[in-house]
Amino acid sequence: MARPTGNSFIDSILYGTTRWGPTSLTYSFDSSYDFWTSAARSAFRDALKSWSDVADIEFSETLFTSSADLVESYVDDATMYGISGYDGVLGLHEVPYGTGFNGQLQGWYNWETFGWPLEYGYDADSLKSGGAARSTFIHEIGHALGLAHPHDTDGLTVRMPGVSASDDLGTYELNQGVYTVMSYNDGWVDQDPWWNGYNDRGFNSGPGALDIAAIQYLYGADTSNNTGGTTYKLGTKMGWSAIWDTGGSDRIKYDGNRDAVINLNSATLDESKHAGGYLSYVKGADSYGGFTIAGDFTDALADRNGETGVIIEHATGGGGDDRITGNRVDNILRGNDGADRLDGRAGDDEIDGGAGKDNLIAGTGDDTVLGGAGSDVMRGDNGADDLGGGSGSDRLYGSGGRDELKGGTGNDLLRGGAGGDRFVFRDGYDKDVIDDFTRGTDRLVLDDNLWAGTLTAQEVVDTYGRDKGSYTVLNFGDGDVLTIRGIANPDNLVDDIAII
Repeated sequence: MARPTGNSFIDSILYGTTRWGPTSLTYSFDSSYDFWTSAARSAFRDALKSWSDVADIEFSETLFTSSADLVESYVDDATMYGISGYDGVLGLHEVPYGTGFNGQLQGWYNWETFGWPLEYGYDADSLKSGGAARSTFIHEIGHALGLAHPHDTDGLTVRMPGVSASDDLGTYELNQGVYTVMSYNDGWVDQDPWWNGYNDRGFNSGPGALDIAAIQYLYGADTSNNTGGTTYKLGTKMGWSAIWDTGGSDRIKYDGNRDAVINLNSATLDESKHAGGYLSYVKGADSYGGFTIAGDFTDALADRNGETGVIIEHATGGGGDDRITGNRVDNILRGNDGADRLDGRAGDDEIDGGAGKDNLIAGTGDDTVLGGAGSDVMRGDNGADDLGGGSGSDRLYGSGGRDELKGGTGNDLLRGGAGGDRFVFRDGYDKDVIDDFTRGTDRLVLDDNLWAGTLTAQEVVDTYGRDKGSYTVLNFGDGDVLTIRGIANPDNLVDDIAII
C-alpha cells in the first residue's frame, strides 16, 4: 500500500504516484453511444476547468476521438450496466497506469438514471454548478487524473483513517464531499441533498481541499488563477468547493438575512480534524453549499504573518446572527445586522459588528473594534486595540496592550485590562463606567464639547467631579455621566486627564 506523501488523508485519494506524463491533455465527446447534449458538454467543460484552475494541467477539446487522451461517452442505463456490471452507476472512468502514463482513457456517464431517490439523470438542474451530474463529472475527471476513492483498497492506495466502507465518514468525518469530491458521501452530511430530494444543489461545484492537495502533489499548482481581488458569495442554493486563490485582497460575503458562518482559516492538511478545511456556509433548513479554503501542500504560495495556505483577508455577514472567524493576517470583518460573533484572531484587524447585540473579539494584534448599534460586548487581546462601542449599552474589555476604549452612545462598561489605556468620553456618550482605571498609567480623554468655554483638567474635576467614597463621578449634565471606579477623590484624576 503506497504512502507517497506521508499524509494519511491525502494518500487515501491517491493511487500511489499514478499520474499522466504530459500535462496538456486532449479530450473528445464520443457520440458512438448516445449524443451529448449542449448543456452536458458545457457542464463537462466547466468540470475540467475546476481541475485546471487548481493544478498545472491543461485540457483542450478535439473532434478526433481516435487521438484524444480522454474519450468521454454518454450512455444509457443498460449500456452502463453492461460496462460496469452494476445497476444505477452514475459514472465510470478508467485511471492512468503508472507514473508518466501517456495513452488513452475512456469515461462513461449514465444520462438515464441517477439512482434512488432521484431519477432525473443529467437534466438541466443536475448539470448546474452544485448539481449531482456536475459533481459526478468532477469526480470522474479526478479518476482520469489519478485520484482514488477514500474507501478504495486495491493495493495502490490506502483507505482514509477510520473508513471501512464507502458510507463510513471516517476519522474526523473527513470522508465526505465538502472535503473531497472523491468521496461517495455527497456534499455535507448535515445538509444531505440526496436524502432531501435535491439534484441541483449541495453537491460539489469544485474539488475539495484534500483533492487540491492531492492533484497539486501529482501535477504542481496553478498560480495564475484568481490573482486579483475576488469576492466569494455564500448562498443557500449552491455547491461545495475549496477556494484556490493566489493573490489580491479577497472576501467571503453573504448578502441574505439568515445566519451565516464564515471562517477565513485554510485547510491544515495535516492529521488533524481540520485537515480538509473549515466550513463557511449559511445555516438553516433548505440551505445547501458553501466553501472551504484550500491549503498549500506544495508550498506554491507565499506565507504572510505566519498564515499558510490560501489567504482570504476579509469577511462580510448579512442580516442574521453571523459567526465570523479571522485568520493571522490583517482582516476586515463586518457583521452587519443581527447578533453577530466576530473573532479577529491574529493580525491587525478591523472588526465592525454593525447593528445588533454583537460579541466582538479582537484577538492578538493592534485591532480596531466597532460595536455599531445594539448592546455589544467587545474584547481586546494582547496588542494596542481600538474599541468603539457605538450605540447601545456596550461592554468593552481591553485586555493586554495600550488600548483605546470609546463607549459611544448608551450606558457602557469599560475595562482596559493590562497596559496603559486611553478611556475616551465625548459629548453624547450617556452614562459610562470605567471599571479599572490605574493612576499614572491610564489616560482619561475628555471632549471639550462636554462643557462651555475652555477649562483646565483641575477646573473640570472641580466643576463636575463628585467624590462618592470608593469611586468618582463626573456629571457633565444632559445625561452625560462618567463613573470611575477605584478613584476616591476627583483630584486624583487631574494628572491623568487629556482634553481634546
